Amino acid sequence: MTASAERAHSGRRGPGWFTALIVYTLIVHAAYNGLRVLISYRTLELGGGAGVLGLVTATYSLAPLLAAIPIGRWVDRGYAMPVMWIGTVLTILPAAGAAWSPGVAVLLAANMALGMGQVLTTVSGQALIPQSFAQSDLNRRFGTLTVGVSAGQAVGVPVAGLIAGTGGADAHVQPAMWAMAGIAALAVPAMVGITRRPAVRHVPRAEARSSVRSPLAILGTRGMKPAIFASMATLAAVDIMTAYLPLIGQRYGLGVQAVAALLTLRTLASIVSRLSIGRLTRLVPFTRLLALASLTGGIALLLIPVQPRFWVLAILMVAAGFAFGLTQPMTMTWVSTLADPANRAAVLSIRLAGNRLSQVVIPTAAAGVAAFGPTGAVFLLSGALLLTAAGSTALRGAPPTGSSPRERLD
Repeated sequence: MTASAERAHSGRRGPGWFTALIVYTLIVHAAYNGLRVLISYRTLELGGGAGVLGLVTATYSLAPLLAAIPIGRWVDRGYAMPVMWIGTVLTILPAAGAAWSPGVAVLLAANMALGMGQVLTTVSGQALIPQSFAQSDLNRRFGTLTVGVSAGQAVGVPVAGLIAGTGGADAHVQPAMWAMAGIAALAVPAMVGITRRPAVRHVPRAEARSSVRSPLAILGTRGMKPAIFASMATLAAVDIMTAYLPLIGQRYGLGVQAVAALLTLRTLASIVSRLSIGRLTRLVPFTRLLALASLTGGIALLLIPVQPRFWVLAILMVAAGFAFGLTQPMTMTWVSTLADPANRAAVLSIRLAGNRLSQVVIPTAAAGVAAFGPTGAVFLLSGALLLTAAGSTALRGAPPTGSSPRERLD
């Protein structure tokens, strides 16, 4: 089957397997995000402070940082489905391990394995889109995929908070973690639905090597660095919010359910922005919209420690969530259009590796800041990075290749 025939056939079959992909994405991200909040609480429950919390957050990204690009090369050779199956297993088992963990060391190991599962499912799922749909359809498909991510966050975090908060003042963290492991297991039936996608050719290693571009060559493409930096700063901000908002809540009298509600507001705002992305890109030029998203998110982060009241935090969560919801699908579209078909999964993996680098370096730096400075300083650090990303996009960014951003991204 030729590449064009595969795309046409995939377009006809798309509603079936693509819907299964969205359901799968929703399920695994419900598990990932619910577990990450619970792991923060479990760390505190086991006696870890702000510094340990930052290290636990960083372990989620350490192994994936090293593995992301090789995984992308494997996916580019036609092995997306095996990669996704392995990622599914490495989502379910570490979730159970985190629920069982008797100490911080086991929790760290389970968290690292969970991060590996997340990178496997993410790279394979994202790569299916440019492999299956025309370039003019990428923004809509990536937007729909990230709606699945946001919907998973909207389900996972409140469910985790609801179960953990059933004990009143004393959070029932471990039962909630076991519930998240059960939710992760629901990904298996959805995975079966994704296998309806037409099979693709497996490219021999020698043949693939002839068309491979090095990471440095890919990063040298105009527009690649600002796109990846915007994604890095945004994902680090999301992680810092998820990890440190429980600490803010603990310091200022906000319970588990209140913190879960705030994170859910952020997620719902992201869903709204992702559903509106087509209209917004018609109204605002691509790079300007992306720069405004980073700017808005940065200002929201800077204001979190200034007035940690629930209603103020709720407004800031909505503003940040709307901005974050735009950044991720827009940078996915941007980097994938800068690459040739033989390197698209690798490019998405480099973007993801950049995200993971930010998730290792920034939380580790945040842990040091939190250990020796006020709790709110971690939000100031993250907000400053987002403002820098806004400037980088505005000054150095180039829109995706084609006639115009508005025409390409509708």
